[in-house]
Amino acid sequence: MTLDTLIMLSGAFVATLPFLGFPNSWDAALFFIAGAFVIGLGIVVRRRGGSLGASASSRETRYVEHQPSQAGMPLSETSHGQS
Repeated sequence: MTLDTLIMLSGAFVATLPFLGFPNSWDAALFFIAGAFVIGLGIVVRRRGGSLGASASSRETRYVEHQPSQAGMPLSETSHGQS
């Protein structure tokens, strides 16, 4: 089972937990356990993607959407990337 599936299932469990009819003390305990599980999944996801996060942002390619015209001359139609 992938991490994405576990995160979605734990979210669905937390969303349906109030409607399952458990006593309040059970609800509190199950919410605590589910919360700890979601925190644990968050830590695992962060550690797996953490090594890419800092280096990916420094190597990120930036694209310019619009370049201003030079010396007040408008850009031609073909300079907008159209072939």
